[in-house]
Amino acid sequence: MRWIGVCAALIAACALAVMMAGLSEAQQASVAVSGRVVNVTAASSGVAGLAVTLHMQTSETQDSVQTVTDAQGGFRFDGVIVDPAVVYAVSARYQDALYGRQISLRESAPPPLTIEVYEAAYDLDVIRVDSASLLFADTDRATQTIAALEIVKVVNDSDYTFVPGSGGPMSLLRFGLPPGSEGLQVDTRLLGADVVQVDRGFAVLGSVPPGSHDIMFTYSFPYDGAETTIAKSFPFGAGSLRVLSPEETLGIESADIGAARPVSIGERPYRLIEASGIERGGRISVRLSDLPRATFADRAGAAFASVRYEYAAPALLSVFLVGLIVFALVRRRPPPVLDAQDASGGRGDAASG
Repeated sequence: MRWIGVCAALIAACALAVMMAGLSEAQQASVAVSGRVVNVTAASSGVAGLAVTLHMQTSETQDSVQTVTDAQGGFRFDGVIVDPAVVYAVSARYQDALYGRQISLRESAPPPLTIEVYEAAYDLDVIRVDSASLLFADTDRATQTIAALEIVKVVNDSDYTFVPGSGGPMSLLRFGLPPGSEGLQVDTRLLGADVVQVDRGFAVLGSVPPGSHDIMFTYSFPYDGAETTIAKSFPFGAGSLRVLSPEETLGIESADIGAARPVSIGERPYRLIEASGIERGGRISVRLSDLPRATFADRAGAAFASVRYEYAAPALLSVFLVGLIVFALVRRRPPPVLDAQDASGGRGDAASG
């Protein structure tokens, strides 16, 4: 009976090994990734011999392989291992602009891909802003700062891709910020885009293909007093502009585009200023009011919070040691000396007793 149990265990182990091997082979299945690069710009040149890259990235590693297009713009990657933990993408760079798309690989080969590329344009005239929204989301009384969110819809109506930087700093996709702004965070889907600080704001270093593209950014800026005024510039104009603030946060108004009106968004009251048809290079000013003023306790708390821990700990330790020294000196003080009258009175009382 014992040998029967041992044999059954060995058979089960072998079956499990075969199953795991089959599963491993299924996970290591390979497919071919193919497609074609097409130049969409009218009267454009061909794309033969263009480098195409297959990207493979996990949470810890990244790898890539490269090929070139044939006379018709076709490309192919053979023997691509399918791994559910890997993110796959195909990209091509044409005339300083990056194009590409993410792909989903399964056990069967994906359908042929099409990557559209465009001739490059280096003139900002192909760029306009369809809409711009500015939300003053919150105020921090202790630090006297305002948190803001902006969403800008950038549009390229041409059949060229705008490529920045060829004409110097002024040929960049630039956005202005209030003086003293901090904590800038930028989110955009433009491929290969980077963000750099420029005078009075930041610039997005990324090519802008035809179509509309949202650029969202958040930041905070300081204020001094119960009200302040900020100026916004629109180098690309704006088809429409919306300036918002929660009713309970702060007041907004603009002599350039009118007074605010109440609106409700998700059952929360807001103040809204709207404008349309802002020309390229236009500027508007917005006055912010009803700003909370920091108290002395707020300033002290903010100053304490801004001290770095490695400096705060030694400072607190120094205060503690000084306290110990003072306490030790008080404890070591000699007892008070009685004067002669007190001494003689003490002896007389003792004798009379």
